[in-house]
Amino acid sequence: MLVLPQRKHVKVISKTALLEFKVGSAERGRGIFEGLLRNYPKRIDLWSVYLDQEVKAGDKMKFLFKRFLEYEKTHGDAAGVAHVKRRAMEFVEASITV
Repeated sequence: MLVLPQRKHVKVISKTALLEFKVGSAERGRGIFEGLLRNYPKRIDLWSVYLDQEVKAGDKMKFLFKRFLEYEKTHGDAAGVAHVKRRAMEFVEASITV
């Protein structure tokens, strides 16, 4: 990382996390992404890639909704929190009826 320009660090780290999800340990990939998101919470591109990998990794929707709710409580407002709760309920209801 010392040789790599600072502007490319996030890209390389996110690619490493993707590789971990695909061929290594999903838990290690998750940890790498969570570290990135702690440092860059407003990077929508990172959130998108992370959520895509979680969905591909298996039935992790409860985990994702919990993380999304934590994010909204920290960085959002009451309307965002209510939106996440409503979406989680819709997901649960849809999965029960299927």
